[in-house]
Amino acid sequence: MSKILLGLDIGSQFIKGVQISRNKNKFSLLSAGYIATPKVDADMVGHTDEQVIANAVNQLVHDLKLSTGDVVLSLPSYKVTTQIIEIPVMNEKEIESSIQWEAEQYIPLPLNKVKIDYSIIGKNDVNNRMKIVLVAAPITLIEKYMRIINLTGLNPVAIETEILAGSRSIINSLPTLPNMVMVAIGATGTEIAIVREKILVFTKNYPIGGNTLTRAISEELGFDFAQAEEYKKTYGLEEDKLEGKLNKIMMPFFSNLFAEIEKTIAYFREEYPKEELMTLVISGGTAKLSGLMLSTTKYIGVNSQIANPFINIEMDQDVLQTLNPDAPMYTTAIGLALKEI
Repeated sequence: MSKILLGLDIGSQFIKGVQISRNKNKFSLLSAGYIATPKVDADMVGHTDEQVIANAVNQLVHDLKLSTGDVVLSLPSYKVTTQIIEIPVMNEKEIESSIQWEAEQYIPLPLNKVKIDYSIIGKNDVNNRMKIVLVAAPITLIEKYMRIINLTGLNPVAIETEILAGSRSIINSLPTLPNMVMVAIGATGTEIAIVREKILVFTKNYPIGGNTLTRAISEELGFDFAQAEEYKKTYGLEEDKLEGKLNKIMMPFFSNLFAEIEKTIAYFREEYPKEELMTLVISGGTAKLSGLMLSTTKYIGVNSQIANPFINIEMDQDVLQTLNPDAPMYTTAIGLALKEI
């Protein structure tokens, strides 16, 4: 019997929803779409704002014509601490008892104010150490998102971070690549991650996103935000467009981001000197910015490509043609819908 899940990614710019049917290892797309996120308080303070978000989710759900109410929800990465830590090899019971002490070293909030989860990602028998993904989300954040979902009448079956969902999605679409760098450029920030042997082994946040670029264009050229956003999408980083004005405005931000990516790749090569890291995958709404992929390949020196999370998911070809232009922005939502429950 098929298992059907809705992956729901509530972003600061758009709410994305993807409904996927799983039958063993076969995935089929049932529906996908997005809707603009209502302009409410950034931290969704107050139940009125939560109702506004819930109304938008309900509109999207109506448009998607759902076959299930079971939903997997993402938490924004910039509000969640995701840390890869290394500890001595121990059993599950020992990890449970020691994880709180380990978490105190990495979590910036009081532990009684966060929900902590973890998963083992690897063991090294030579030095008797193991690596763990440690995730800590503010309890107030989880409660707000759960209230929003409860207002929609959907049934929340799981909740996880954007980067975990995104890595699952990209691994599914690129099954022959064991090692890769992921760069997820969202509206409010960027997450850089390493997938090794199809497991997330490194992640860090960088506080520059698509909105940062739009604001810079707006301030430099005297445009309002909407006009700056349109210019960004139309001309991108192309040096031969608008006398290269947008390239000059945005390139300093990307140069800093490229430097962070280079540090990440250097870390991988130091940690795993006998392994190759040849591919960089860009996802998120800014991924298709004209000229970005070529600039990334040029500066980083590794093959760069734009994420297409619809690969290896069965769907009608006409539907695929409709969704393909926006494919990178669905990366998190698809990863959520692919989660094993």
